[in-house]
Amino acid sequence: MQARPLDPHDDAQLRAFYDVSWRAEMDDGRPWNGHWTYDELASMLRDTTPEHRAAGLAAYDGDRLVGAGISMWSETDNVDKAYVFPMVDPPARGRGVGGALLEAMVEQSRAAGRLTLTSNAAYAGPEDDQSPPVRFAATHSFHVANTEIQRQLRLPVDDALLDEVDAEGEPHRDGYTVRTFIDDLPDRLLPSYCALVNQLIVDAPSGEVDYEANALTPDSMREHIAVQRRIGRRVYRSLAVRDGEAVAQSDLALQTEGDTAVQSGTYVHRGHRLGAAVKVANLRAVQRERPDILRIDTVNAETNSWMVSINERLGFEILAVAPSFVRHLEPRTSTPTRRSRSRAT
Repeated sequence: MQARPLDPHDDAQLRAFYDVSWRAEMDDGRPWNGHWTYDELASMLRDTTPEHRAAGLAAYDGDRLVGAGISMWSETDNVDKAYVFPMVDPPARGRGVGGALLEAMVEQSRAAGRLTLTSNAAYAGPEDDQSPPVRFAATHSFHVANTEIQRQLRLPVDDALLDEVDAEGEPHRDGYTVRTFIDDLPDRLLPSYCALVNQLIVDAPSGEVDYEANALTPDSMREHIAVQRRIGRRVYRSLAVRDGEAVAQSDLALQTEGDTAVQSGTYVHRGHRLGAAVKVANLRAVQRERPDILRIDTVNAETNSWMVSINERLGFEILAVAPSFVRHLEPRTSTPTRRSRSRAT
C-alpha cells in the first residue's frame, strides 16, 4: 500500500477519491453517518484560506485507490493542532489500509509541526470502550478525549410545539430581537457574529483538548459566504440582537443535495432563553422555505446539559455515540550526523 498526496485540481483523481470516501462512510450500513457532496468536498480541498486548510492523502493498492484521508488545520489559530480522518473502501478493509493511511497522516502532521492530532468516529450505542472505532484508535495511540452523542430531528416539527417552546422563553427576552438570515449577514452584524463563532470552540465541552478562540474576521467570513454561494450550500443563521450586536447565534447548513441539514453551531450569552429562541427561529424558516428538508443532524456533549435539554424538548432523538480522539506527538528531532574520528599517527 502506498499513500500519496491528492492533487485536488486533478478532476479524475478527486472523483476517485470522493467515490472511495462516499462508499467508506455511506455504503457500509451505518445509518447515522453523513457525508459531503462532491462539490462540497472539492470546495473544501480547493478553496483553502488561512483560517481553513485541508489536504487529501490517497492510499493505493497498485493502481487502485482504496483509501481516502483528509487532514484539516488552521494557520491563524490553534496552530499546534490538526484533524485527521481516514476512510477505507469497504472491500479493502481488514488489510491494514486504514492504519497505514492514518500513520501517513500522522507523519504529515508531525512534519508540519502539529503535535496534537484529533479525529472522530461514531458507532451504535451504548458507550463501549471495546467498540471497533475505539479499538482502532487505541491501536494507533489515539485515545478518547471526549464523548458526544449524535442526535437527529425529523421534520417537520409541529408548529404548536415551536409556539410552546418559544413562549416559554419570551418573558426572559425583553430587549432582544431574533432575526433569521439566509446565506448572508449584514455588515453591521459581522463583527459580533464572528466574536460568537470564535468563542464557541473555547466554551463547547471538548474533554481533555483545550482550544483557543478561532480567528474568524468579517473579511474571512465574507470569503466563506462567497464559497458557500458558489457551491450552492444554503445556510440559515438566526441571531438574537441587542443594542446592534449579535449576542446569540444558531446556524443550520443545508447540503447541496439530499434532504438533510446540519446543525453547525449554536452559541449564546446565557440567562435569557436565547438558545431556544434562535433554534426555533431557524426551524420555522427552514420549514417554511425548504419543506424538502426532512431531518437535522447534530452532535452534543452530554455534559452540555443546557443544549441537550433544548434539543430533547424539540424532539431530537439519539442516533449514535460519537467519541473524539486525540494523540499527542513528540516533536520530530533530527538525527545527528555521525562524524568519523581521525587518529593522529
